[in-house]
Amino acid sequence: MGEVATDTDGLSRYFNRDALLLALIIGVLPNLFFLAVMPFYIAHRILSPVLYLAVGLLSLVLPKPAIYAAFFAVAVIDILLILMIAFHLPLDATLRSVTDLNTLNLGGSVFYIVFVTLVIGTALGAAHLLGRHKPALKSASPILAALMAFLFVGLNMKVNNPYAVQYEGPMDSALMQTGLSAETIAARETNLLIVMVEGLGAYADPDDRNVLARKLEAVSGPRYALEAGTSYYNGSTTGAASRELCGKWGDFTDYMDASAYNCLPRQLAERGYETIAMHGFDVSMFRRDLWYPGIGFTSLNFKAQLAADYDLPRRCGSVFDGLCDTDLGPLVAAKLKSGDAPKMIYWLTLNSHIPFEPKTNGALACKSADAAIDNVQVCQLTELWADVFDAAAGIAADPELPPTDILVVGDHHTPMWERKAKDKFKLGQVDWYLLRDKRGKAQAAQLASKP
Repeated sequence: MGEVATDTDGLSRYFNRDALLLALIIGVLPNLFFLAVMPFYIAHRILSPVLYLAVGLLSLVLPKPAIYAAFFAVAVIDILLILMIAFHLPLDATLRSVTDLNTLNLGGSVFYIVFVTLVIGTALGAAHLLGRHKPALKSASPILAALMAFLFVGLNMKVNNPYAVQYEGPMDSALMQTGLSAETIAARETNLLIVMVEGLGAYADPDDRNVLARKLEAVSGPRYALEAGTSYYNGSTTGAASRELCGKWGDFTDYMDASAYNCLPRQLAERGYETIAMHGFDVSMFRRDLWYPGIGFTSLNFKAQLAADYDLPRRCGSVFDGLCDTDLGPLVAAKLKSGDAPKMIYWLTLNSHIPFEPKTNGALACKSADAAIDNVQVCQLTELWADVFDAAAGIAADPELPPTDILVVGDHHTPMWERKAKDKFKLGQVDWYLLRDKRGKAQAAQLASKP
């Protein structure tokens, strides 16, 4: 009997009231919000439960003010890690982009405000409880708290990790698949317009994909041959620029240390092309003012300059509050038709950046029973992409447009938070479409010979 009592006493040291309270405060409470929303939303949190556990145990020897500071710091790290993984931003790119926060309208999204408030509020609540009960918790066993924290880590790995996997295979891009290179473009004596569409992943349902595809199909025919496909991606928006413009996996941090890189814009510039970059946001975001010239762009056209030069008072978007994509389409068309030099234009769109501002009474009737796509968020986002596809189709249909190949391609996966919305896209892929101009010097003869 005495031996049984000894075993019970030993277990009670690890699973008594104080140990349970410590586990609830630092093992469960910081993760409770994410557990509640996990069936509906995706938030990758591999390290965060362990960080809360570590700072909680450290706080047992800290003064109360330091406990609040420590938990606040971990909450901020928690939020940054979630965003970094959601948008597939590498750590070095994230750290280099911290100073870009001043370009964002951080109060522009109710979703983000609520999310940040809940995460930080929960963390400070845990700090308060820990400080209040610290004398009793100092001698509590941390084993149960550690078990709770690692349980959340394991649950996240099981439920959320499949959505975070990135492609790590051979190099792939829309330009590679279509055979577009500086040599083939210059040989055909055509302009090149690349429309890099923010957040356009690869639709899982062909019917959803066709909502956009039909817009380009309408201008194909005698003048254009329409090609379409999917490409793998790696990284975020600047990773897409590396993929399509430089033909390698990477991001903007790979183009900061030298004055010249052998990328498509530079190759075309050396062949007499005017190479133009256009984007409705600040040129300083991701240091594009520094590395875009290095990869060969001879003309940078961003928010401040475009707004001043063309009198563009409208603003679109929420957190990424910038120029409206519908205003930039006509400017892209005008630049393609101006002057005698051939053009290469890289137009990076903006307004579909998540969190996005949905259209009011959009054409796809997203909140009605007749919605073109059966998920409201995906439908509303498609309405924004449709504006870009309409712009591309309008540019292509312009009878005054010189021979121009038009490539419309997604930059990266669609970083939807809602699980049902995320499942509407293929993981790890983006859609692309090419309107190949039949008036190109070599292509014209090739297509004319086909029945």
